[in-house]
Amino acid sequence: MRPSCIATWQLLTLLSGCAFHAPATSPEAASIDAAHAVAMAALDAHELPGLSLVVLQGDSALLMRGYGHAGLAREEAISETTVFQLGSISKQFLAVLVLALAEDGKLSVDDPVTRHLPQFALLSPDVRIRHLLNHTSGLRELFTLPEAQSAFDDLSRSRDELEAAVRRAPVDFDAGSRWSYSNTNYTILALLVERVTGQPYEQALSNRFFKPLGLHSLRQCTPLPLDRTEAQGHEKLKGVVVTAAPENMNWIRGDGGLCGSALDVARWTRLLAAGKVVTPRSYRLMTAPTLLLPGSRQADYGFGLSLVNPDGQRKVAHNGAMRGFSASAAYYPDAALTVVVLANRGDVRTESIERAVARHLLGVKHPPLGERLLAADEYRRFLGTYDIGVFKVRVVDRKGQLWLEMPRPGPTTQLSYLGNCRFAGKADPDAYELTFSGGPEAAQEVRLLMGAMHWYGVRVQ
Repeated sequence: MRPSCIATWQLLTLLSGCAFHAPATSPEAASIDAAHAVAMAALDAHELPGLSLVVLQGDSALLMRGYGHAGLAREEAISETTVFQLGSISKQFLAVLVLALAEDGKLSVDDPVTRHLPQFALLSPDVRIRHLLNHTSGLRELFTLPEAQSAFDDLSRSRDELEAAVRRAPVDFDAGSRWSYSNTNYTILALLVERVTGQPYEQALSNRFFKPLGLHSLRQCTPLPLDRTEAQGHEKLKGVVVTAAPENMNWIRGDGGLCGSALDVARWTRLLAAGKVVTPRSYRLMTAPTLLLPGSRQADYGFGLSLVNPDGQRKVAHNGAMRGFSASAAYYPDAALTVVVLANRGDVRTESIERAVARHLLGVKHPPLGERLLAADEYRRFLGTYDIGVFKVRVVDRKGQLWLEMPRPGPTTQLSYLGNCRFAGKADPDAYELTFSGGPEAAQEVRLLMGAMHWYGVRVQ
C-alpha cells in the first residue's frame, strides 16, 4: 500500500517548525509505488534486516517509511524515525560547521591547519583547511595506519590516543596536487573545530544546528544502541548475516560517528540546499568541484559532498559505510528531489537502491547494460595495478573475463564492457564503473565510480 503523502507532509511540518509546502508538480502515484517496490525488493535482494527510505520533493514528503526490523532478534519495525549509524554522511555536517565558523570570522578555509593546531608539527604550512575539506591534503588514510584497526575494535582506546595517531600520519603528496579520499582529514577537522569553539565537535554541531533546526535524532553514536529507537548493526560473515561487533566511537569522530534517522537526514539535506543552514555562498563552496594543481584538472568532490552526476542528472550526495550499517543521502537540485536510504547491514551498496528510487521519481529510464565483446588486443590494455590513493586496485584476467580486485571493504567483481573504455560491475552496475584512458597502448589512468564518488587512479604496474 502506498503511504499517505498528506500524512507524511503534516508530520514533516510538525517536526521541523518550518513551513513545508506541497510541490507544484508531483511524480505520479505509479512512480511513488515503483520507488516503494524498489525498497521492498532490496530488502530481500541484499539480505537486509531493515531499511529506512525517505523521499522529499522540495519541502514535501513523497515517501517515508521503513522496511524490515531493527535487528535480527528484535521485533521493532523500522520506520522513518529509526536511528541508524550514518558513517561518512557525517562529514558534511562537520564541513558545514567549518564554513559557519568561517562566516563568523573565526577561521578561513585558506588558513594553514597548523595555525589552529600547532601540535601537528609534522604538517607543512602548505596544508590548508580547504585541503582537509576536499581530500587533497595528501594525509594518509586513517584506516591504513597500523594501530587503527585494533583501536576500532578496542572500546577502551581513547580520543587522546586517536589524536596522537593522526599526528603521526604520513603525507603522501603535495597539498592540492591530487584527490585522495582520507578519513584522516575529517578526524583532524574535528580537532580543529574543537580548538576554535572550545567544545566537543558533536556538542558544537548540536548547539549550532541540530537543536535550532529540530533535528533531534542527530548525535554522536554509542558503540551499541541506547534504546529501542536505534537499529542494531549487522554484517555478513561466512555467508550468514549476523549482529555486528561494536566499534569504538572514540576513534570515529568527524569522519563518521554520527547517528540519525532517515527523516532528519532528509530534512537536513533539503534545508542545506535551500540556504537554511549556511549562506548560499558557503553552500556554493561546498558544492564546487575541486581544482587540482597544476593545470585545469578537477575532482568531482566539494567539501564533504560528492558531485558525480549519474544518468545525466545533477546530484549532490554522500554515502556512509560502517561495520554494521550502510547509508546514502542524495539531492537532485534540478528537481529539488531528496532521497535518503539507511540500512542496518554493512557492506551493502545503498547507492544502487537510491539511484533506482531516483530514476522512477525523475522519470529517467534505467539504461540497458549494453555489454559488448572486447577484442583480445584491447583486453590486455586494461590489465594491471592502479593506485587510487587510499589503496591499489587490480584489473585481472580470470578465465578470459576481466575482474576488478581490491582489498576490503572495496569490491571484487566481474566487469562488463560497455564500450569506449568503460566497464561496469556485472553484479551491480550502478555501484561500480571504471573509465580508462584511451589510446592504443596500455591504459595509464582510470576513474573508478565507487561509493557514489569518483576515485582517480594511475597505473603503477
